[in-house]
Amino acid sequence: MKRRAMFGWGIGSFSSASLVSAVGLLHLRFMTDSLGLSIALAGALVVVSRVYDTVLDPIVGVLSDRTRTRYGRYRPYLIGGGLLAALSMILLFNVPYSLKGGALVAFVTATLLLFSTAYTLFRIPYLALGRSITQDFGERSKLMTFSVYGSSLGSLAAMSAAPYLLSEIGSDRAGHGVIAWILAALIAAGGCATFLLIGAEPMPAADAPKVPHASVKETLRALKENRPFQCLIGFKVTMFTGLSVHATAIPYYTRHVLGVSDASLSGLFLSQTVMMMLSQVMWVRLAGRFGRRNALLAAGMLEIGTMAFWFLLPAGQPTPWLQIAGGLNGIGGGGLFFGLYTVLTDAMDFTRRTSGEGREGILAGVFVMVEKATTALGTFVFSLILGWAGFVSAQDSGSTVQPENVKTGIVLAISLIPSVCALVACLFLTRMKLDDAPGSGSRAGPIVTDDLAKDDLMTGDLAHASA
Repeated sequence: MKRRAMFGWGIGSFSSASLVSAVGLLHLRFMTDSLGLSIALAGALVVVSRVYDTVLDPIVGVLSDRTRTRYGRYRPYLIGGGLLAALSMILLFNVPYSLKGGALVAFVTATLLLFSTAYTLFRIPYLALGRSITQDFGERSKLMTFSVYGSSLGSLAAMSAAPYLLSEIGSDRAGHGVIAWILAALIAAGGCATFLLIGAEPMPAADAPKVPHASVKETLRALKENRPFQCLIGFKVTMFTGLSVHATAIPYYTRHVLGVSDASLSGLFLSQTVMMMLSQVMWVRLAGRFGRRNALLAAGMLEIGTMAFWFLLPAGQPTPWLQIAGGLNGIGGGGLFFGLYTVLTDAMDFTRRTSGEGREGILAGVFVMVEKATTALGTFVFSLILGWAGFVSAQDSGSTVQPENVKTGIVLAISLIPSVCALVACLFLTRMKLDDAPGSGSRAGPIVTDDLAKDDLMTGDLAHASA
C-alpha cells in the first residue's frame, strides 16, 4: 500500500467530515435562530432532504459499481462530488436577505437537496474504494486510522474552528456565510487531492471474463445473505440515531441551557478531536488482540456511559466538565468510526468470497443511506421534542428567553435518549460473530462464524456466481 494512498484516504475523510459536521452542527440552528423558521418547519425540511437521500444512496452505489472510465469506477466521483459539495456549503449558509416566506423555504429546500446529492456522490464511491486499496489485515487497520485522523481534523475545522470564528466575527447570517466560504474552499481542495493521491484502481486482468451487472433481485439477495452486514447495519441504525439526536442538541444546549457563547463549542470539539486521534493507538491494539468486532462493541459500551455523563453536567459551572464530556465523546467516537470502517470492509470481503463478485458500491450505498436516514430521524426527534416544549424561534438573536420545558427537552435529547440507543445498538452487535483476529482466515478478511452464515457456507447456498 502506497503512503500517498493512505494520505489521500485521510484527506477524503476530512472533506466528507467537515461537510457533514458543519451542516449537522450549525444548519438547523441557523434556520431557527438566524432565518427565523419554526423548529417544526426546519426539522421537516431536513427530513425531506434525508428521505431524498435514502432513495439516492443505493442508486449512486449501483451507478458507481457500473461506471467504467480510464480513471477507474469510483475515482471520478471524488472530484465531481467534492466540487459540488463545496458549492452546496456556500449556498446553505449564504441565503439572500431578500427571500421571504415561500421563496425562502423553497431556497432552503433546494440547497438541502443539493447538499444531499453532493455528499452522496462523494461519500459512497469513497467508501467503496477502501477495499481496493489494500487486502492486508494490518494495512487495512492502519488505513482506517488515517480515515479517523482525517475525519477528526474535518470535524475540528467544522465543529471547533468554525464556532470559534463565529464567536469572534458574530453568529449572525453574515458570520455563517463567511465560515461557509472557508469550509467550501477546504472541501473542494480535499476532493481534488483525494482523487490525485489515491491513484489508479486495480484493473482486472486482460483475459478475465466480463461479469454482467447484477440484477436488483440478485443485489437484494446478496444483502440478505450477508449476515455480518445486517448486524452492522442494525448497530449503526440505533447507535447513530441516538448520536444524531445528541449532536443536534449540542449547539442548543450550550446556548439555551448553559447560556455560554459559541466559543464553548470550540473548546468542546477541540477536546473531542484530540482524544479521538489519540485514542486510535488504543483501538488498533484492542482490535488486533480481541478482534475488530469486539473493539467496536467496546466503543459502543463506552458510548452508553458517555451519553449518561452529559446528564450530570452542572449548568451553573460547565467548565471543565463540558471539555471532559467532549473528550469522552472523542474516545468513544474514535472507536466507533475505526470499528465501523474496518468491519464494513470485512463485510465487503464476505460478499466477494461467498458470491464470487464484489458489491462494494451497493454495500457502501446502503451504509451511507443508513447514515443519512439516522441523521434525519435524529433531527426529526429533536425538533419534535423542542416543538412540544414550546421552543421560540428568532432572527439573528441568541437572547430569546425559552420556556423551562425547552431546557428539560434539550437535556433529555443530549443525554438519556442517545444512552438508551447505544444500549440497544450493542445488543445488535452481539449477534455478529466474526473470527477477525490477525492470522485467522484469509488474508482478505475474517472468517465468519455466525451459525446461520456458517450453515449456508457448508451447504453451498451462498457459493453462487452473481450474474
